[in-house]
Amino acid sequence: MTLLVFYGGLSGLTYLITVYILRYRRVRSIVEKHPPSQGTDGKSASDYRMTPAEAQRIIWTSSLYDHPMLVEKSLEFALFKTYGIESISKLLLSTGQLSKGINASRRYVDTAILIQTWVHVPITGPGSGNEEPPRGADPRGAIAVARTNWLHSKYTIVGQLASNDDYLYTLSLFILEPAKWIEKYEWRSLTPLERQAYFVFWSEIGRRMGINNIPETIEDLVEWCEEYERINMVPSQTSKTVAELTTALLLYHVPPFARGFGKQAVAALCPERLNRAIMVPEPPIWVVKSIDGVLNLRKLFIRHLCLPRFSPQCFVPFDTTGLGTPGVCPIGVSVCPISSKENSNGVVYRLHPSYANNDPWYMPSPSGLGKIAAEVLAAFRMRNPKAAPGPQFRHDGYRTEELGPTSFEKSGRKEVLANAEAMYGGKITGPWAF
Repeated sequence: MTLLVFYGGLSGLTYLITVYILRYRRVRSIVEKHPPSQGTDGKSASDYRMTPAEAQRIIWTSSLYDHPMLVEKSLEFALFKTYGIESISKLLLSTGQLSKGINASRRYVDTAILIQTWVHVPITGPGSGNEEPPRGADPRGAIAVARTNWLHSKYTIVGQLASNDDYLYTLSLFILEPAKWIEKYEWRSLTPLERQAYFVFWSEIGRRMGINNIPETIEDLVEWCEEYERINMVPSQTSKTVAELTTALLLYHVPPFARGFGKQAVAALCPERLNRAIMVPEPPIWVVKSIDGVLNLRKLFIRHLCLPRFSPQCFVPFDTTGLGTPGVCPIGVSVCPISSKENSNGVVYRLHPSYANNDPWYMPSPSGLGKIAAEVLAAFRMRNPKAAPGPQFRHDGYRTEELGPTSFEKSGRKEVLANAEAMYGGKITGPWAF
């Protein structure tokens, strides 16, 4: 018995040491590969210099491996935070894309796909540090930015114009919120190198979207963002309406009996200034403590007991390099590729998200055990039976250049392609050409 306890304890200790060594291996590696500028101590984000392409690869350590869930949620709440700005909420409400459930859920998923594609498809072209895209380089990132630019231009044409400061504020949240969430809730904080990488990469995305007056350092951006919020994040009925519509999407998978608590949990995750702006009462202290307690337990569990992730976790298909290679079918591709942008039947390649955020937009129809599981969940009211993958949710998948409102699906192709190729750094060919 004593021997059994000894070997059990030794095995447990060995496992804990293994977790510690492996869990920090990836972040140590990127820090070693990117030393701070000469004459600096590396303690400040501004001590590091890098190209946007290098910055993106550094970001992947946290967004794909170390903190994928928190990075995704921080970006979702970054968008939610913009609803505390009346001018932004007024614009969103005027589009009509939030007032109807199926429109709102599609906009939510389309936005997630576009953002995840910007972040996780290698950036190329002028200003990226990877000026000449290698042969066969994935163009989806450039297409996603170009599609976003085109969609924004449609609302500019009809007079629904967001100011440069509104766009800059949204961009600043994409840079700053992941670090805040990771600092508070994850098993490790971002290093100064990683914080600078978020700033450099997203600043380049901002330039590609035509956003002007981006501060030159992350420290200046923090000051600008704080001043903008102080002036513009004030109580507004419009902000309250948009926040309520979006909260319903955030709580999509929460059973009806728990949604009251879910709304309080959302409020607990929001800063006090935002709750005032969207006219939401501060949640009870026990809710705040409960949320913090659960997330802190998760932090400790992952840090000490979980081996690191060995494959990337991403909402959109991360690697489609197998496209065009006979016999290779990347996960998430609905049509097995042969050699070009269409298969022998003339069907274009489409992609599926890795999972459903709310309504199952672009998810394939389940079969076998997946279909049985869906029926069981619906029977126990854990899932809306009307929200099953099918034609109404485009179960054949998505194309990046078609994302957006239904009325715009087939519009803007020439403009999007021209803008995408300019950012990509060359002609777009292969399965994602259009």
